[in-house]
Amino acid sequence: MSYEENSLDNTDLWTVSMLELLEPLEQAKLDLVSAYTLNSMFWVYLATQGINPKEHPVKQELERIRTYMNKVKEIADKKKASKLDKGAASRFVRNALWEANPENDQTPAKAKKRKMN
Repeated sequence: MSYEENSLDNTDLWTVSMLELLEPLEQAKLDLVSAYTLNSMFWVYLATQGINPKEHPVKQELERIRTYMNKVKEIADKKKASKLDKGAASRFVRNALWEANPENDQTPAKAKKRKMN
């Protein structure tokens, strides 16, 4: 086995083991970036061969990959979004609201009567 073949075998094993460690969302991101990169390279190849890539099906493929990238981004953003802690929110609102103290409850009408007497 030559050095190049041995290196490729090690690279394949490393890649597979690293992919298994990634979360599904991260795997999807990696797959989409890889597909987008490959199609972008094909776009450049077509342009260098004098073929208009805007009229080639590769344009539709790039758009399709972009839509999936946006969907994955939305999912990641929802995952990162803060969640409402209902208990903490209710304590915050309860403590922020003013509560009348029944012992010192002086409505304006009672206060006027006292001053007049």
